[in-house]
Amino acid sequence: MQQISNKMQQTSDTSPSAMSLIPGELLFIILCHAMRSDMPVHLEHFLQIRRRLPGILNEHEEENVFGSSGPARTEESISESSAAARSEIFLDQLQVGQREHFRDWLLINSTCRNFRTWGKKAFFSEKIFVIRPPFLKNLCEESAKGIGAENLAAARAYIRHVIAPLNVCLASRFINVPRYHTFQNLRSLSLQTGCPDKDIFLGANSPTMKRYPLPKTLSALLRAIGLQTDQLQMEVQYHNDDKEHQVLMKLLADTVYPYLRIFSVRDAKGRITPSVDTAQGSREFEHVMLEDNH
Repeated sequence: MQQISNKMQQTSDTSPSAMSLIPGELLFIILCHAMRSDMPVHLEHFLQIRRRLPGILNEHEEENVFGSSGPARTEESISESSAAARSEIFLDQLQVGQREHFRDWLLINSTCRNFRTWGKKAFFSEKIFVIRPPFLKNLCEESAKGIGAENLAAARAYIRHVIAPLNVCLASRFINVPRYHTFQNLRSLSLQTGCPDKDIFLGANSPTMKRYPLPKTLSALLRAIGLQTDQLQMEVQYHNDDKEHQVLMKLLADTVYPYLRIFSVRDAKGRITPSVDTAQGSREFEHVMLEDNH
């Protein structure tokens, strides 16, 4: 993939007009192959670096890092560094695994309009994104600072693969899982629990990351509150060994499942309103409750 990306970079540097002549559908296929990576993209990390280094990127470059322009820069700071040097400063602050995504983003934003249009679609549809529930809330409410309206719309329309870091000790976070349907083309959702920050960046590439099928009880409860589990490929990712997996299952049963049941059942005064997507979801939920009571 890096070879494809390098070759495309050379082509875009030497002949941008030639890139505009490639049929859009063919260009999209090529870009999809170039954008694919097992290393997840951590959007929040990019935005944190931007806030930490105000003025490093100029207005055009800021737009190229997922969004709108940042603080105005002084003439002195502009003259002190070249565009390449500024990009290298930003690049050095990123986690190592995130640097390929930064280069890919700059690549698809650096040539003709045809390239940018199909490139953004390929970037968001082929990459795997780590998105925590609090950040997801900001995306849903369009309050995520640093992401331009055009890029936010593209993310919502094209993102297909998401890793959701969740803390099983914070059961309330699980009621927000249906919010991930804000990504209209979502195809796979991995619930990642018990993982140190460094492994959140690595995702499934972490050597200690274990992957398990989504427990049937959790699947039914999430469906009961509105998650369309039948349309998604889902799994649980956990940091550690099979013994820790047993601990995880117990924590889910003791903390998360009861909370989801309470949230899913309307009380007598209607104070707790379920978010049941379909009648099938309700039947699955009732079946799970009967199973667990036996």
